[in-house]
Amino acid sequence: MEQRQKIVQTRESILQSAFDTAQIGIWHLDTESNEVTVNDTWAQIIGHSSDELITLTFQQWFKLCHPEDQRLMADSLYAATQAGKKHFTFRMRLKHKDGSWVWTQINGGVSEADSLGYTKALSGTLTDVSELYQSKKDLHYRYEIEQLVSGISSDFVGIQIHETDKVINQALKKVGQFLNIDRCYVFQFRKHNSIMFNTHEWCGSGIQSEMEHLQDLPTSLFAWWMKRLNKLQHIYIKQVKDMPRDAVAEKEVLLQQDITSLLVVPIHFQKNLMGFIGFDSVRKEKEWPEADIHLIKTVAHTIANAFNAKIHQEVLVKAKEKAEESDQIKSAFLATINHELRTPLHHILGFSELLRMNKIPPQEVSSFADKIYKSGKNLLLIIEDILNLALADESYVQVRKEKIGGNDIFMQHKTLLDEMLRSSDKAKNIKLVYKSSPAFSNAQFLVDTSKINQIIVNLLKNAIKFTKSGSIEYQAELTNKKLSFKIKDTGIGIAQHQQQLIFDFFRQADDSSTRAYNGIGVGLAISKRITKILGGDLTVQSIQNEGSTFILSIPIEIVRHAEKAVNSTQNIIR
Repeated sequence: MEQRQKIVQTRESILQSAFDTAQIGIWHLDTESNEVTVNDTWAQIIGHSSDELITLTFQQWFKLCHPEDQRLMADSLYAATQAGKKHFTFRMRLKHKDGSWVWTQINGGVSEADSLGYTKALSGTLTDVSELYQSKKDLHYRYEIEQLVSGISSDFVGIQIHETDKVINQALKKVGQFLNIDRCYVFQFRKHNSIMFNTHEWCGSGIQSEMEHLQDLPTSLFAWWMKRLNKLQHIYIKQVKDMPRDAVAEKEVLLQQDITSLLVVPIHFQKNLMGFIGFDSVRKEKEWPEADIHLIKTVAHTIANAFNAKIHQEVLVKAKEKAEESDQIKSAFLATINHELRTPLHHILGFSELLRMNKIPPQEVSSFADKIYKSGKNLLLIIEDILNLALADESYVQVRKEKIGGNDIFMQHKTLLDEMLRSSDKAKNIKLVYKSSPAFSNAQFLVDTSKINQIIVNLLKNAIKFTKSGSIEYQAELTNKKLSFKIKDTGIGIAQHQQQLIFDFFRQADDSSTRAYNGIGVGLAISKRITKILGGDLTVQSIQNEGSTFILSIPIEIVRHAEKAVNSTQNIIR
């Protein structure tokens, strides 16, 4: 008998050890006293020791059950006490000592009954299945993420340029709502990543937009931020108030927006940083699991592809427009050249033929020779314009500076304008006004005089050409180490929408074949290009039918400043 008892005890010990090793909790419910007895493993599953639960009752166990699972627990245990239902299995959540919920599986049945068959005790096991539930939850979450990413990627397929911003905003909304974020946004970098702009934003309900306050921000102010983005690293800030000392500027901006936590992921294409996508948590602190970070990186990659596609589409559209414009300009240029070359050539050939055949009266020979000369001169000017066009390329132009006085430049330009007006048939109808400041006239500086003269000649030529009567004013000044020349006329003026076109090659305010003024339309374009080579600027102010003012500004190196004794402006009216 004693031997048998020892065998039974040994077996019970082995079974208990097996239960403990398998982390299986054991419970026993006395239905008469409502007392529940549990082993150490059962207690440990919910963060307690068996001593803490030594007086556990069924009512206390019931309260440990999640409110949503209490009905299931009560029904399952009650059903087990009824005839024909001796075993049960169900899953429920029990409250852990730390306040969290633990998914458990209950297996059990009637372990003791009286002679009439009424249940006296229920016994069974309790297993922690939290990891299984978490695995299922994670699997389902990953599936939802895959569906979200697939949907967002599909939204970007085949979109047009004008649809890009709309689709990006939709993507931000989808991700923001899925992740339960307060605010998500996109910043883009421009000007070689020196400036950043908040270009897209989505805000949750009750969250204020910050987009209008986050424009034209110099990236140099956010060195800590940019250091990480330039390495294509994401930035995770769990608590903005705990940011490091070297992130003072970033911390200040984020706190101004009431941001508690945030995650920022770089947007890059082929390792070229284009901007970043950010997610703000305003109402509470947020932690970011790897699955969420992976989702955001995928969305950032999709947006980067969209930006890159948009850039390429814009380049193609501009190239197409440029090609079409180039064809139009080419056609206009060929038509202009055809007209401008043929007209003087016809005059030269026609009048020469008459002279050759001695069909001109002696008293008119001089007049015909003069017409041939003028036609030849016009033809030479056209050829010079074409040659200047070819030579205006930056790779061919060399800047040759020389020391010269302001008054010398002034007199050169005055002589040029006097001679040009005299050679025209408008000398009697146009008044010339010359002005130069004392600082200009009495200073000496290093400049490329020939190139400045080339620009001034083009401007003066146009002023005479497009002014039937009135005045042409030439003004020269020296301010802030810059020469400033103004050519003002009372001519036909230029319409507002044409004021930039006139600086393009082969473009004129009037491109039509019936235009009233000759020329091939390269003078201002050449002048603009030379001005750029000299580091200056050439602009126009004009009102149609009232006149135009062209302003040439060239930076120079001053050799000698004006003498203090000179205090009057030189004015000459002719």
